[in-house]
Amino acid sequence: MSGKQSVCPHCGACLPAEASFCPHCARMIRARQTVDIPSHLWRKALKWVAGAVILTALGVGLYLGFTPSTYDAYGEVTYTDADGTYQLLLTFQNERFTPQPEITEQAELDGEYRMPSRLFINHVGTGANAGMMFMQKVDTVCAEICQPEESASPMVCSQPEYRDFSPEAARVSLVDYTGRSDPAELVWTLKMENGDTIRLRQKIRVEQIKTYDYYPEDCAMGTAEDLQTLVDRITQEVPLPAVVNLHLPAVTYAGGLTIKGRPVNLYGSADAEGNRTTFTDTVRVAPQDGPISYFYDLNFTGDGAGVGVSASARFWAEDCTFTNWKTGVLGYGDVWVNVIGCQFADNGTGFHFNSSGIYVTHTMFNDNIFLDNDTAVLLEAVPSDEPLNFQGCRFTGNGVDIDNRCGQPMEISQAIFE
Repeated sequence: MSGKQSVCPHCGACLPAEASFCPHCARMIRARQTVDIPSHLWRKALKWVAGAVILTALGVGLYLGFTPSTYDAYGEVTYTDADGTYQLLLTFQNERFTPQPEITEQAELDGEYRMPSRLFINHVGTGANAGMMFMQKVDTVCAEICQPEESASPMVCSQPEYRDFSPEAARVSLVDYTGRSDPAELVWTLKMENGDTIRLRQKIRVEQIKTYDYYPEDCAMGTAEDLQTLVDRITQEVPLPAVVNLHLPAVTYAGGLTIKGRPVNLYGSADAEGNRTTFTDTVRVAPQDGPISYFYDLNFTGDGAGVGVSASARFWAEDCTFTNWKTGVLGYGDVWVNVIGCQFADNGTGFHFNSSGIYVTHTMFNDNIFLDNDTAVLLEAVPSDEPLNFQGCRFTGNGVDIDNRCGQPMEISQAIFE
């Protein structure tokens, strides 16, 4: 060891010349030196960091590019793929550009109703109807109703399909409900071939409307004149959307009836001898607005001329008879009419459908009896290409069973011809 000594700059103690640490004050006595990293090493480090960032970005891009996406919205969705950008929307109206994310429908407490939920698909850039082309990209499409399990009257929907009464709609689902149905949600799910999922939703709420029932014990309705006066008074006093039911006595009305201000439902009855409520002159159904007019358990008996029921507004007859008219039931204008479980006998034409437009209420015309008519059914014009279903109908002794002048699609495989 050298005899040279140094002094601690902190405590003044004598230390060997080569000492770097003072044991007396426990402090370093030589200053630390900073070693500079060569610049070429910094450049390498920056290149590695930049490369890592680029690789991460590419990985995220590839993940997002190849991972299926899910779209979920009320009323409408905007969807983009390699071919363009599309507007997909749901509506209960025949409006191709107007989404309907929710609807409140008015309904009679025990009434049964049906409405179509329509899927429209528009090209955003041009506004063109892209339904047919877009559906080629769809693997599956389905619809379901989400509603409380304890609903007193659950809503039901059909699976989506093309319906020609709404030709611009890509698909249509029919929703059935009653006045007792709880609020629900209709959910459409489209699974795309590229793995994407599109969900479109509609909220449905049913609002119960008032129903007014009139009975012979409460109102004069024993003659055709009394009945016409009552109908006219109700038209003035009871506004839409209230429902009006007239419960008629088992009498024969020697005169006609005109229902034009608002829809009215007629319920026939029978006396102890089995005689039913009967009209011997034309009943005209012609309200401009409102729901269907329903006729139940009525007889319409003519003298070989005229029309039993002439309907230029929505009309439904069930369990009624039409006998000895030039035409038993005539539906005309641009409306839909239904006859179910009725009997048409000894008429020139039993049932004559001559209505234009694009409209449908119900395609069933089941369980009717057509007996000894010159022409049982005359289809001159029908406001839909939906097949009319004559399931359970019996055609006996008619000159012509069905004169299908407009070439209407029909389902007659379960009808009886003899």
